[in-house]
Amino acid sequence: MQRHLIILSLLFLIFSTVLVGQEEVDKENFSQTLLIEDFDYMLKALEKTHPNLYAYIPKKEFQNKTDEIKKSINRPLSKPEFFKILLKTIALVKQGHTRVFGDPGFKAFQKAGGLAFPYNVKFDSDHIYINENYSSNKTLIKGTELIAINRIPVCRIIDDFTPYLRVRPNGFIGSTLEFNWTRYLWMVYGFDKQFTLSYILPNEDIIRTDTVIGVGEEQLKKKKSEKDRFRFRIEKDRNLAVMTINTFEFDFDEYNQILLNSFSSIKEEKIENLIIDIRENGGGNADLVSILVDYLTDKPYITTSSSQMKTSDITKKCYTTHPIFINAWEQARKAEGDSEGFQEVLKSIFEKPSGTLTDFPKKEVIPTSNENRFGGNLYVLTSHPTFSAATGFSVIIKDNKIGSIVGEETSDNPTDYGCIMLFELPHTKINIQNSTEYTVRPAGYDDEHGVIPDFRIKSTYSDFLNGTDKIMNYTYWLIDEGIKN
Repeated sequence: MQRHLIILSLLFLIFSTVLVGQEEVDKENFSQTLLIEDFDYMLKALEKTHPNLYAYIPKKEFQNKTDEIKKSINRPLSKPEFFKILLKTIALVKQGHTRVFGDPGFKAFQKAGGLAFPYNVKFDSDHIYINENYSSNKTLIKGTELIAINRIPVCRIIDDFTPYLRVRPNGFIGSTLEFNWTRYLWMVYGFDKQFTLSYILPNEDIIRTDTVIGVGEEQLKKKKSEKDRFRFRIEKDRNLAVMTINTFEFDFDEYNQILLNSFSSIKEEKIENLIIDIRENGGGNADLVSILVDYLTDKPYITTSSSQMKTSDITKKCYTTHPIFINAWEQARKAEGDSEGFQEVLKSIFEKPSGTLTDFPKKEVIPTSNENRFGGNLYVLTSHPTFSAATGFSVIIKDNKIGSIVGEETSDNPTDYGCIMLFELPHTKINIQNSTEYTVRPAGYDDEHGVIPDFRIKSTYSDFLNGTDKIMNYTYWLIDEGIKN
């Protein structure tokens, strides 16, 4: 199966907002019997749908640990309490696309008027820094280091959160930790309303303590909605175009038009250098990756050296009943048409017996004619938040030597388990996301790392504090000096 057919997880961050935002906090307790039935159902369904659930943990170790977790279900629990147990279980798998889907009740807590931790944070080298301040108290400016929250040291908070995080084989937890920080303060400790913070302001060494009031849903939502999905600019003095793509979640026709307009401008202005910035791109519908790559090379390129897909009745049900998945497959048909490879994928998903593992050979793509194709120097910027479809794009560029990768290692592995699906637990109705396909990167190996840049540049705390973009500036230098990989 082609990497660009993988339906990836950022798609469902949008879907989860719709689903969970309509619920109230479920204060009703589920009986021990029903919870154990849901727990057992999850383990069986994971194994039935995943091509290799035990890739990063031995099966016996997984069974021993899940047996211990199961013993903790020794009384009736609310849905949020059970959610925490499921998070710990899924974290054992160490795969980014296998996850408890949705929210432990935090959004419902917000909708009911709950006040949450009023800061967006940045994780760096086991330290937590304030990134954005949503509160009315403006003392804690960007770059302030948090030392403790409600007198719990931050180092202990990180340790307490880690069992609930999906830590991949390469060990990065930063992006997952940052994304979940506010909701996990509520989920793990029940923190709300007001927060006693110990902190060190930038350029000081004094630990101060202050109490701040939490913020409601609207303040947090307003801040999070400001990120643009796509930005484009031309810098004529460097003969350069910069394309920032913060998601691969677009409507197919909309995305086609955006790329056509951008690359037409590049051609018209005779631009010779192109930067594609995917440092904040968490993925999306990876069908769109091949469309972008076709603008960047006229030579045949490999998307995957091999892949393997597992057929299951649970997956078939998901792909034929969930509106989001139905739409995703419609988008895939627009991208793939009636190609032989796509028809083979459909057959493996919908026609073969449950439990079948279908092997797909190396997939080489021959670009179609494109009068707006870019033929100059390409630089792709990556960082730890680069995930899912964005990782897939960067590895195609790297392994096929289409351009140079600049920045930090991606958090997601380019040889990975993807093509996600959802199944619902029968009693609590909690959704679990799982992978159905194993995909090997174009170069044909798995080093359990993300995509390693050709030019490795790490942003520092000082860069973060001063708003300096070291990775972009380094790329400018590469362009000015004519240095290529």
